[in-house]
Amino acid sequence: MTRWCETCDRPVDGEVCEVCGQPVEETTHEPMPWRWRFFVVVTIIYLAWRLYQLISWLAH
Repeated sequence: MTRWCETCDRPVDGEVCEVCGQPVEETTHEPMPWRWRFFVVVTIIYLAWRLYQLISWLAH
């Protein structure tokens, strides 16, 4: 994974930025918040329900 220099706003290959000379730390990924997980699950349930309603309507 490429590191990112926050000062220059560009990708860096090593541990020090070639442009500004600042040391670059490896970024850490934070997990998805529970609210977004909840939103995704509720959206999938809603779409499944609407698909069921469509199929039921077409069957009659």
